[in-house]
Amino acid sequence: MTYQLPATISQGTDVALVLEDPQEGLQRSFRAGLITIGLLFLGLIILAALIGTRGAVVGAGEVTVESRVKKIAHPTGGVIAQVNVREGQRVKKGDILMRLDDSVTGASASAIGDTVEQLQAAAARLAAERDGADSITFPPSLTQNPTPAKKMAMEEATNLFKLRKQARGNELAQINERVRQTQAEINSLQAQRSAAQRQANLIKPELEGLRSLRERELVTVNRLNQIERTAVDLQGAVASYGAQIAQARARIAEIRQSGIQLTQDARTQAGLELVEVQARLNDSKVRSASASDAYNRSLVRAPYNGVVEKMAYTTVGGVVPPLETIMEIVPTQDALTVEAKVSPYDIDQITIGQAATLRFSAFNAQTTPQINGKLGHISSERVNDERTGQSWYKVQVEVDEKEMKRLGDLKLVPGMPVEVFIQTRERSLLSYITKPLRDQFSRAFREN
Repeated sequence: MTYQLPATISQGTDVALVLEDPQEGLQRSFRAGLITIGLLFLGLIILAALIGTRGAVVGAGEVTVESRVKKIAHPTGGVIAQVNVREGQRVKKGDILMRLDDSVTGASASAIGDTVEQLQAAAARLAAERDGADSITFPPSLTQNPTPAKKMAMEEATNLFKLRKQARGNELAQINERVRQTQAEINSLQAQRSAAQRQANLIKPELEGLRSLRERELVTVNRLNQIERTAVDLQGAVASYGAQIAQARARIAEIRQSGIQLTQDARTQAGLELVEVQARLNDSKVRSASASDAYNRSLVRAPYNGVVEKMAYTTVGGVVPPLETIMEIVPTQDALTVEAKVSPYDIDQITIGQAATLRFSAFNAQTTPQINGKLGHISSERVNDERTGQSWYKVQVEVDEKEMKRLGDLKLVPGMPVEVFIQTRERSLLSYITKPLRDQFSRAFREN
């Protein structure tokens, strides 16, 4: 609605002044404002739909070592006899950290060890005697890195081998001497038989001549009988010498057989003794291994290079319970890694290989750069803490050397807290704004 009011204008002309209704102007301004707000809101929605941003799964973590901290324990426990390290000390692999009381196991291991070495030397000696060898061939376990005990065992075995060989040699020498003497007797008998045979051969023509003369009664019967008796005696002597020679040769065969039997008996006896020694040696090896293992277990050694931490037992004479943690060793040569906890509600948003950003809260946030890494491992099962009731998945973030060098002189220590931001896929601002509403609608329009 408009109002016309009379007004006087110059030159005396009358005109009508038209005034606008205030309410209508207010409505028009209100509509213009609504349109502006609507356009602005629409523009914001369009920008929110177009502008993308990356989300992140946040996890609390800490710096760890790849092979983790080593907890040192003893399977059977014992009484502490000596402590060789202190907390914070660097140790090398194989260093003796602590020695438990070994007054029994140490002596047993030493005694049984000597017995094993002696039995090994005896077995080598008996094997040489069984095979008829000229010398003993000792096993590498005795000849390599010989200890005084090994040297003594080999020396004793060698001396006994020489003594027994010399004794057998003396017996064989006596047998050979008997053979020589019997052979000399045979030679003498052969000479006597040859002489008797020659005499018999010489008297034979004489006997034939006397027989011819006797037929002509030119000699007496007594003379003929005397020569015949001599011829018979000579033939008997030749036969007797032959029999004695045969007997002597039989004795030589028996003597030589006794020498062969002596050697065979010695080798057989050595073989039987070797079987017995081998059985004792096997038993001693088992007992030695058991005693040595018990002795070695009394020495608590460092399994890796590292730094000693959290020593629970430091008093000599104290008792270490079985399987109780004695101390921990933090490896110094293992690569550092970051292990974090991720909520089960976020586990579906992460995969191996995703980029991650690390923020070390122990350092100054303004001067310490954020380190980039990637997700290297995700635990296959959820970890539950029965005490707190919390659940999480373990993840490991790998960081290359180039990124670690960005820390400069800052030194990472196992156990240092780290904030881990695992980057997820890019999403629009509109998606973040509407997701709660979409989730509510998704749950609201479902039947029980």
